[in-house]
Amino acid sequence: MLKKILLYVFLIAVVPFAILEVALRFLPVSSPPYLLPVSAADPVARFQPNVDYQYSWGPDFAVRSRKRSNNFGFTHIADYRPEARTPLLVVIGDSFVEAEAVDAGKSAPELLHAELGGRGRVYSIGVSGAPLSQYLVYAQYASRVFRPDAMAFCIISNDFDESLLKYKSEPRFHYFDERTDPPVLRRVDYELSSAKKLLRHSALLRYAMYNVAAEHRLAALLKPGTAGAWAKRDAEAPEALEQRVRDSERAVDWFLERLPAMSGLPAGAIVFVLDAVRPAIYSDAELQQSENTYHARMRRHFAAQARAHGYAVVDMQPAFIARNRADGARFEFPTDSHWNELGHRLVAEELRGSVVFGQLLRRGAPEGLGAPAETRSGKL
Repeated sequence: MLKKILLYVFLIAVVPFAILEVALRFLPVSSPPYLLPVSAADPVARFQPNVDYQYSWGPDFAVRSRKRSNNFGFTHIADYRPEARTPLLVVIGDSFVEAEAVDAGKSAPELLHAELGGRGRVYSIGVSGAPLSQYLVYAQYASRVFRPDAMAFCIISNDFDESLLKYKSEPRFHYFDERTDPPVLRRVDYELSSAKKLLRHSALLRYAMYNVAAEHRLAALLKPGTAGAWAKRDAEAPEALEQRVRDSERAVDWFLERLPAMSGLPAGAIVFVLDAVRPAIYSDAELQQSENTYHARMRRHFAAQARAHGYAVVDMQPAFIARNRADGARFEFPTDSHWNELGHRLVAEELRGSVVFGQLLRRGAPEGLGAPAETRSGKL
């Protein structure tokens, strides 16, 4: 009897698993490098270095790319050379700088790096989920290791409140902890367990975790309202939304105040790239309705405060709107809100035209990059 039960278990569970495992090994299942441990000994979140891999998203692999983690564990087609002395711009951000959804070499920093043709460098430091508070740590790391001439930061809608330990405590990053006065940057340590490292070798489990996002879907079933909560800020009760805005504004102020010391650069050597309020920008009516949303309000606050501190601001909203109205182009994927190849090209063009890029890197740029514009910042 026991043998029959074991046989049934084998036929029902093991055989289908094995079939799926073999089949998925012939499909473009996402296989990113793992994050290295984050601790007091190594406090900067980055990936396993020197890995060529494929990225995909969605059960049907609707988004696919070929990527590379370089010698420092960041997703960039070029290796980083701390000993080099050519002009250097370091671009810092989250998944929009990590740029998993576009092929290696096609992110905005990589495009600018290639255009400089060896007479200058553009490095990128970005890990999915990183907020403003973590950008400070990356800025300090870049200053110490690479000694850049300038820095650029890509600012996205969830960078503000997620900088606060009150709203987010995901392992591997630093957050503003308001339990002290003044607030301190609190690190939440991270280490991938040996069991998870082993399980990552399974194509079926990677498909479930990365392509299907099974963990998030399960969380949504077990605890409705948690999955995708960050996209629902504007659905909060007015009092809760106003509290979130006030908290987010404090995070912005702390970030801007601490950035010069942690980056080792003056405000005039730093530029911020603000993402547009997407997808509202594709409709004049929706754009007008979005004026009082969380993202729109925080964009205005961030831009105003950044300029007041002497930083340069590149606003992608006017550039995206102009291109969309001209030919209907969109700047993200149908099933993924990250910038597509066109989005990255436009970001590279706008960043290339910034005062910071022109002043600090133009001496290393090849002919044809174009003169820097006085400003690419549209009205917010």
